[in-house]
Amino acid sequence: MRSLRAKIALVLLASVFVTFSILTFIQAIRDQRQHLAAQRDVNVAVTGSLAESLGREGLARADRLRLLIKGYVRSKSIRHIRVLNRDYRVIAASNPRNAGRLYRTPDVQEPVEHGITAVTISRAIWTPVLRVTAPVRQGSRLIGALEVEFTLPPAQAGLWPFVRQAAPVSLVMTGVLTLALMWPLTLIVVRPITRFAQLSHDLERGNLLIEIPNQGADELGQLGRTLAKTRDSLRELNKLQNQALRKTWKDENHLSGLPGNQAVQRELRRRLDSGEGFVALYADLDSLTAFNGRYGLERGDQVIRFTARTLQETLRTYGGLGDFVGHVGGGDFVLIVNPRRANTVAQTAVHAFEAGVLDFYDGEDLERGYIMAKDNEGGLGQLPLAGLTIVGVPVAARHASIFKIDEAAAELKATAKRQPGSKFVIEQNEAVRTTHPIPHSGSESVETSSPETAL
Repeated sequence: MRSLRAKIALVLLASVFVTFSILTFIQAIRDQRQHLAAQRDVNVAVTGSLAESLGREGLARADRLRLLIKGYVRSKSIRHIRVLNRDYRVIAASNPRNAGRLYRTPDVQEPVEHGITAVTISRAIWTPVLRVTAPVRQGSRLIGALEVEFTLPPAQAGLWPFVRQAAPVSLVMTGVLTLALMWPLTLIVVRPITRFAQLSHDLERGNLLIEIPNQGADELGQLGRTLAKTRDSLRELNKLQNQALRKTWKDENHLSGLPGNQAVQRELRRRLDSGEGFVALYADLDSLTAFNGRYGLERGDQVIRFTARTLQETLRTYGGLGDFVGHVGGGDFVLIVNPRRANTVAQTAVHAFEAGVLDFYDGEDLERGYIMAKDNEGGLGQLPLAGLTIVGVPVAARHASIFKIDEAAAELKATAKRQPGSKFVIEQNEAVRTTHPIPHSGSESVETSSPETAL
């Protein structure tokens, strides 16, 4: 049982069950006492009625007393009857062998001398016995005493029957109260802790962009602030790691400042040797030659630097720990990212490029939607605006080669560049490739499928 919700439910159920079990026993004891009190009142009334009858009849005629006792003993609840004279000698009894015996006991003498009715409960072998002692009066004169023993069946006198009677109600109340308490506990405790567990898992996977709730002065707020500090520390560590790596790359593209071609090759080889799964995203500027012919190399270099910044910012915002971006040369870039983030990084980069590249065009070209420049044959023609094509090659095999990755990327580029405009293409398997065209308006949403391993 690993679920926190299940553990809390079990502890809560046990606590509520114990509480209701105690309450059940208390209620059973109360019911038993009420039942015994009712039985006592009934038996005292029966004894009082018999004492009045004896007072009216008198104690002189033994045969009359025996008939009267015999009639009362027929009741199943009466166990034994003793009729005593003023000297506390048995003059009549349900058991004839007791006749004539002296029965001078404190339980009989004290109530009779004080003129009251006394009730005691004792146990004869296994059966509880209720003994009622009452004075016998003729008018106002005390002429004797009466003792009647009533048998109390265990089902009526024992505690267990009352426990069984109260148990179903307790069980139902246990279930209802447990369910009623689980809902607020789930909202207050379980859901926040589950959320923090998911956030911790996201941090473990390298997602450093998560928002962590850290409000409140309670323990959950403290946990949120601790996780937020951990996230910030990982971000700083990632930044320092990238800076340290850049110092060891020794080569960087002079135009963009990104790691150059040799660094890209080394990073690909390192990832392949480590056996880490990744996606190689090859980004290529489309129509850059036509743009340079229309606006000049200086503005073309500005577009390249803008593209480099766009890829860097996208990776910084939507990438994770260890993700990489390099500049092979010209309008060619390579990103190495975690497979879970590849689609998001590629789509975001293409949208950001489409939104920003328009600033490098003159108004008249934007209105036309194309530029007039020399084509490959040297003639003046209508050429499309610059776009960004990104192709993705998922890699999981430990011994896949850089050549195979480049070959797969080149094949994807050749297919993708047949379509005008910016786009994102990712290889899902050896036979299927999914293309995501990006309109220049940047208003159309892009749907992607999770990439599968290609190499």
